[in-house]
Amino acid sequence: MTVAVTPKMSPAARQMLEHLIAESHKLNENTQAEALVQKRQAAEKRLLAKGFPTRKDEDWQYTSLLPWMQHAFEIKAQNAELSLETLQPNLLPDTAIRLVFVDGAFSEALSAGFDLIPESLSIEMADADAIQTIAPDAGADAFELINELVLDQGLTLRLEDQAALDVPVYVVQVQTQSGQLTNLRMQVDVGENAEMTLIQQYLCLDGVESVFVNDLAHLHLAKQARLKQMVLQDLSLNSYYFSHQYFQQSEASDLSTIYLGLGAEISRHQNQVALTGPYAESEQNSIGFGAGKQVVDSRTETLHQVAHCNSRQLHKFVLDGQARGVFNGMIHVAQDAQKTDGQMDNKNLLLSNDAKMDTKPQLEIYADDVKCSHGCASGQMDENQLFYAQARGIRKDHAKRLITQAFLLEPLEAVTNLKWHQWLAAQVMHKLDQAMK
Repeated sequence: MTVAVTPKMSPAARQMLEHLIAESHKLNENTQAEALVQKRQAAEKRLLAKGFPTRKDEDWQYTSLLPWMQHAFEIKAQNAELSLETLQPNLLPDTAIRLVFVDGAFSEALSAGFDLIPESLSIEMADADAIQTIAPDAGADAFELINELVLDQGLTLRLEDQAALDVPVYVVQVQTQSGQLTNLRMQVDVGENAEMTLIQQYLCLDGVESVFVNDLAHLHLAKQARLKQMVLQDLSLNSYYFSHQYFQQSEASDLSTIYLGLGAEISRHQNQVALTGPYAESEQNSIGFGAGKQVVDSRTETLHQVAHCNSRQLHKFVLDGQARGVFNGMIHVAQDAQKTDGQMDNKNLLLSNDAKMDTKPQLEIYADDVKCSHGCASGQMDENQLFYAQARGIRKDHAKRLITQAFLLEPLEAVTNLKWHQWLAAQVMHKLDQAMK
């Protein structure tokens, strides 16, 4: 298959684009919903005109896509006979409404907690033709367009006004086949004065070498709604993870989200939080750990559009080997957003001389009565801390582990549920133990 592309592209980029379009055409051949086919075709035209980003693009100068372009990922049918016993050791050890997707397809057999779903919560494995279309403007990211190009599986969660869930909604995406392309579109609507917790987990079974996960989510918080979100990404080390999340917060809503980026060769997690109602509050934290030649990329864009809103952010990275971390955070304060309070902090610990961190916290302020700050710091472990620990009889390797643990787990303080906190901390510590042996 040969396609004519408008922008100049490398042979690897051209080959990847042609392959993805071929996968889209395969989906179209088996799709009866004309609206969905039209969505894919429109995304194809936009992607052909846009092409893939390169290191010359400001937002991608630290993250090369060349390793990703060396693969030919496919949308494969689920064919693994995955048992709950195999999956169970990886799962959250707590009661939850569990929704399991195996290689991108919903698995009712592995899911659980259906009896815990109240009438106030609607869960739909939506026909993708009914799922919200990405923004029509030219600013759509190439991976958002890829999500639309191969759009097929969708998940919609709607919680009615005045409702509060007693247990979390727990979405698990498990990969069982190498070379798999998994593409999920999710919509979450939290009603007025409603409250819910959403936990998302991405993992590969043992033996799965490389997958490509590309997700897009739109999350809306109505007036006085409260949403807590935890995202744990621990794909195999030759995999690729790209995620876009768009949050919209109404008046007096409260958002708390934390991302743990532990796996994948290249991972890029992006949040855009728009505070569109007064007295809305958001907290965005992240933990990034990379070893070997991993690239851990985390980005936030916080849009203060009205007055009297608060936002808090804490992002921490630990990098070992030749790993590379990337953080880019923007707090934008509109002219009418007086009395804004926005704080952002990024701290990074480099465990080797070859590890590298590129960080770019930014403020863009058009109002004059605000309190905003940002900060970043990167460096190696303090030798005085190591000496202090060793002087008290702690072995050097154990002291390094304790100092690293204390540094990296700080963003988890936002997770107040003890079981969830311990489970997430255990995932982080497992990665640290593997890297620091």
